[in-house]
This record gives sequence, C-alpha cells and structure tokens, in this order.
Amino acid sequence: MAERSPIPEGTKRVVRRRCGFGCVLCGAPIYQYDHMHDWALGGADDAENLTLLCASHHEEKTKKLIPLEKVRRANKDPFNRSRESSPAHILHYFGDSFEVILGSLRFTQKLDAEGACKLVSINSETLLKLRLEEGNLLITLKLYDVRGEPLVTIIDNELTYKMASWDVEFIGRALTIREGKKKIQARLAFGPPRLLNLQRGLFVHRGLRVEVTPDGVRVPNHGISLQGGAWTGVYGRGIVAYDKHHSGENFDDAFLIIPVDE
Repeated sequence: MAERSPIPEGTKRVVRRRCGFGCVLCGAPIYQYDHMHDWALGGADDAENLTLLCASHHEEKTKKLIPLEKVRRANKDPFNRSRESSPAHILHYFGDSFEVILGSLRFTQKLDAEGACKLVSINSETLLKLRLEEGNLLITLKLYDVRGEPLVTIIDNELTYKMASWDVEFIGRALTIREGKKKIQARLAFGPPRLLNLQRGLFVHRGLRVEVTPDGVRVPNHGISLQGGAWTGVYGRGIVAYDKHHSGENFDDAFLIIPVDE
C-alpha cells in the first residue's frame, strides 16, 4: 500500500469553506476530512472527493450505516450553508476557579458560590464574563470582526461563530477564524475544565475597541497597550476600558482600568 501523504492545506481550506466549516450532515464544528470515495480504494486527495464529517457520522459512514449517496447529497447542500451562525457547540467547563490568558496577560481567580467576574468590559458592556452556577464554570464571550459585526459568541459555554467568515478552522482544542490568507481575526484555545486562552481577538462596543494580540492587550488608535502580567485574587472586574461618556461610573473593583479620551 502506498504511503499516505498529508492533504494539502490549500485543499483543506477549499473543503472547509464549501462544507460550511462543519460536518455536512449536522454542522458540528469538530470534524474529520472524509474521502467520499475511499482513499484505500483509490480515492483522490482532491477537494471534489473530500468532505467534512463529525467523528460520529464518519464512523457510521465507515461502517456503512450511512449510505454514501446521503453523504454526497449533504456535501452538495451542507447543513451549515443555509445558516448565518454555526450550531451551538457545548464547552465543558466546571469547578470554582478559572485561568484566562489574554495575549500575554494571565488572570486567575477562585469564585465564591454563585460568584462572577466581568473579565473584559467596554463602557457598560461586559464582553467576557465567567460565573459559577451549581458547580459549573460558565463562560460568556463576544468577539467582533474588523467591521464591528459579531464573529464569535459564547453564551454560558455554548459556542457559535459567524458562517460568513473567510475561513474557520477547529484543530485539536484551537479555533482559528481568518479574514484572508494569513490574516487571523480570532484564535482561541480551549482547556477545560478551567483554562481559556484567547490569543487573538477584538472586543468592540459603540466604536471603542480593545484588541488582544499575542503581545498583550491594546486600544487601537489611542496608543494604549498592556504587555505581560499576572493577576490573581478576588475581583469583580478585570480589564475595563471606558470613554468620557462613562467616566462617572465606579470601577474600583477592576484590576486594570483603561480611560480613553475622545
């Protein structure tokens, strides 16, 4: 048997985009590349012969519990292609403590019973929040694209992402969303039960932007940046950015306060 070579990255990107970045049968964002005509029987590694299936549907197809014709039909009309957002994917976080990495900044905290931390807030809008409910660590996160449109949303551990993105790739524990070749808009690495690593992303509220990059956190166009640092303790808020219209609010429970003059 010939040695199997990796599927070219460009080919995989074409398949992901055609299939709506998820299993063509159910839309699940964790998927495998499937040769509709089996590779072992001479199926090619080209985009026309490849599709995306979740592990469950892939196994069913391998065991011939799903007819090949059904997979081919779904490949032509993938589950996600008619949707604006992906189906919700559940993240498995639990326990009374968390560790969140934002670029080069690290936040850790143990939450009190029914406690919460608004880790990133812009003006009066909370865009990253962690809370404890009946032993479950629940994450809420809102990331935006460069036009200020919702890109990635997590509501109490239910993850969805925008289907109109140029490319969405979920490999291992990392979700990467691109606006073009080598242009990453968001990258998150999930480490249940307590770790969330946001390596790149954009928070937006009414025009005020806070950007996370591998170097740290910055406020574009205002010359404000935070690089490195670790914060541990009990606090109600982590990073708060605000403009002059919200300067009268009380942010005493925040670890990092970023006032922006506008």
